[in-house]
Amino acid sequence: MFAAMAAPVNNPEHGFCRDCLASQRSETRRCERCGSPRLVRHPELYRLHIAHIDCDAFYAAIEKRDNPALKGKPLIVGGGRRGVVSTACYIARIQGVRSAMPMFKALEACPEAVVIAPNMEKYVGVGREVRALMQA
Repeated sequence: MFAAMAAPVNNPEHGFCRDCLASQRSETRRCERCGSPRLVRHPELYRLHIAHIDCDAFYAAIEKRDNPALKGKPLIVGGGRRGVVSTACYIARIQGVRSAMPMFKALEACPEAVVIAPNMEKYVGVGREVRALMQA
């Protein structure tokens, strides 16, 4: 599908059609293939790379990575009985636990969950490592 988007890197005026993804020459106002006016052109278009990194349940994933005994167990990262859930692993989510849920409700939904207090210093450090990997 993306092969149609490939354009010579030495011609920064090339672009593509948003509707059919066909490559376009700079002088065209409509797509040469489908006639659409929805053309994209930019000098850096073929040098840019975009990735979506989803760090869902990030805190819980870090805690499970650091403590193998938590594998296969529902995990909630959050405050005390009067606090709220910061995040929960997918095992706890299946049982109805959600971020920002009051802890007493989360523990009603998933009484066997392991509850860990947030360690923001650790999460910030790992977040920086993830960002450094994306910048490399």
